[in-house]
Amino acid sequence: MSDDTAQRTRFSSGERAAFLEVYTAQARAVRRWVARFFKSPFEQEEAAQEVWLMVHRMQTSYDVNRGPLEPWLRALTSNRCRELLRAKGRRPDASVPLDDGDEALWLDAPPPDEALMQAKVQAAVQAFRQGLPKAEDVVLQRGVGDGLTHEELARELGVTVRQSKHLKKKLLAKVAASASLRALAKEWLS
Repeated sequence: MSDDTAQRTRFSSGERAAFLEVYTAQARAVRRWVARFFKSPFEQEEAAQEVWLMVHRMQTSYDVNRGPLEPWLRALTSNRCRELLRAKGRRPDASVPLDDGDEALWLDAPPPDEALMQAKVQAAVQAFRQGLPKAEDVVLQRGVGDGLTHEELARELGVTVRQSKHLKKKLLAKVAASASLRALAKEWLS
């Protein structure tokens, strides 16, 4: 049994850990699908929560033998969004200002899946930095992270501009060769 089939089997049996794995892997895709139905960030967030609640409720109805999980999630997302749009006429308009909107600090917080992804990126970059020589770490932090020019970076490192360019090129080759950073970038952009 493949890892994917094992995960889908665990998911369909109602296992909480499998649900969290599916959420982590598919949350960005669900947000993208929801965004096709709703324009405002508030409605998108509300719809995404509704979709995940529905996924949780319907988890045990997923049939592993019918194929991959993603088409099932896409259909469930689409159906739930259509239901929400039909019900929209029966609810107050979301554009009506709330009296306590200024106190709702959580509105400015990143969505949970984005916060999780940011934490994963930070951990991966930190692990990557551990294996770098001091000069390349400075290039990563100051040259790439802070956007210093080659001239500013050369002054900070006490090297020539040509050497700073070489260090940056060498660092970027290491970044491109890092399987963990490539996998993370693929996950972030999917």
